[in-house]
Amino acid sequence: MESTLATEETQDTPKGIIGQLFGHYDPTLFWPVLLSFIAILICALFFPDGTAKTLVTIRNFLIFNFSWAFLLGVGVTLLFCIYLMFSPYADLKLGKDDDVPDFSYSAWISMLFSCGLGIGFVFYSVTEPLYHLYQSSHVIDMGAAGKAAGVPTAIHMTLLDWGVHGWALFALAAWAIAFPSYRLGKPMTVATGLYGILGDRCNTSIWGRVADGLGALGTIGGNAAMIGIGVASISFGIEKVFGIHLDNPGKVIVMMVLIVAYVISAATGVEKGIKILSQTNMILAGCVLVILLFFGQAPTQYLFNMMVQMGGDYFGGLLKFTFWTDAGSFEQRDWLGWWIVFYWLWWISYIPFCGGFIARISKGRTLREFMLGVILVPFLLAILWFSIWGGSAAYVDITGSVPLWESVQSNPETGVYMLLENMKGGWWLSLIVLFNIIIFAVTTSDSASFFVAMQMSKGDRDPKISMRLLWGIVIGLTGIIFQLTGGFTAIKSLAIVVGAPFFFVGIAFIFSVYFMLRDTKAGKI
Repeated sequence: MESTLATEETQDTPKGIIGQLFGHYDPTLFWPVLLSFIAILICALFFPDGTAKTLVTIRNFLIFNFSWAFLLGVGVTLLFCIYLMFSPYADLKLGKDDDVPDFSYSAWISMLFSCGLGIGFVFYSVTEPLYHLYQSSHVIDMGAAGKAAGVPTAIHMTLLDWGVHGWALFALAAWAIAFPSYRLGKPMTVATGLYGILGDRCNTSIWGRVADGLGALGTIGGNAAMIGIGVASISFGIEKVFGIHLDNPGKVIVMMVLIVAYVISAATGVEKGIKILSQTNMILAGCVLVILLFFGQAPTQYLFNMMVQMGGDYFGGLLKFTFWTDAGSFEQRDWLGWWIVFYWLWWISYIPFCGGFIARISKGRTLREFMLGVILVPFLLAILWFSIWGGSAAYVDITGSVPLWESVQSNPETGVYMLLENMKGGWWLSLIVLFNIIIFAVTTSDSASFFVAMQMSKGDRDPKISMRLLWGIVIGLTGIIFQLTGGFTAIKSLAIVVGAPFFFVGIAFIFSVYFMLRDTKAGKI
């Protein structure tokens, strides 16, 4: 079936300069998405204030009017994924029955870690726990804002943002896309994930076309936001480590260097570039984490206590906090919208990219192994990460040894470096973290441009380098232009506005996956 499909698609390949440059591409998807982002960038350049204000208004409307719907949808997705782990379908394999995984377990987890967590994992490792410590509704209701008693709750809320909910969204989308792709030879597109509902019409129906378009828009917006944050963090890191201050032209140069780096990574393919960089990053991040645990300013015993308590607090309160809507207040307070709902909307904007990329690297794994690996393993890493980083940050801030909270309120990117510079060997640790963020920026951009290029190439699992380069540049330019013209607020709002509509596709994936698994067990697929 794959060869037939490839033949049919090749016959449809457009001629001319565009076809020669980018190979087989889908003009009905390529041009609308490209022109949409060109229009957005023109607005951001020439009408920065109006563009930022419009995006923020739409973002606020979504967050403060439909938070209940987003919380409910994400919660149902998580419960469905838990059901799949123990369902009669758990032994079904992603691919043919005799397929084996393309990557070792360690390489697979490393790539999951780099594509799904990336820059934000480092950027918010100090900043977010401190924000929750001082501003979380839960900590305030306890009367423990800025106190040691509030630290576990603050880290718990951070884990709620970075925990199993987001990974469940990714896992469901990845299985929806990959199952018919590997088993039936369908193209690896977002629309293929709707096969259980639309059947063979999934890539030709208007609903499939809309899903592909929303997936591409969400991917570019979500990753542009992350790249914008990454450039800010890298620029500050360069100043902190090397004493070189970078103004706006300098930040543009940083962005250009990142683009060149992930073009080189893209040229080597998933099996080499992303894989090697992801494994390197895991090692570097792990080394800093161990040093912070045993040689940081916070007592090691305190951090171990935090890790153990976080495991119990998180899983013990999973259902309660999944559906917590702040109904104890007659008017929803800002914190839920600015953090939990915002984060889950940001995760939703990442669904197509991370789902598509995870689909690409997960062939040969059973449904149970896949769900456990994609949802649980990265979360266990998150418990270690935020317990150690967040616990250390809260300890030095509350004890008064490092005024972190005072600093991160105005400059969120300062938190990690300020914590490390007060340790022995802090310069070297800051250098490692700087490289960490750079590699995360490269792997995230490479993965995202790879996914968008796959969509534009009608699901080709190995799209042309030129196609990947084009969308890498679009993502990079969007990130840096919004960072320079509108700051964090504008770029984060962009991610939400272009990603939120994909929420409906994510819900459709639940039905599609169930129907596909049911029909496979019945011998119809």
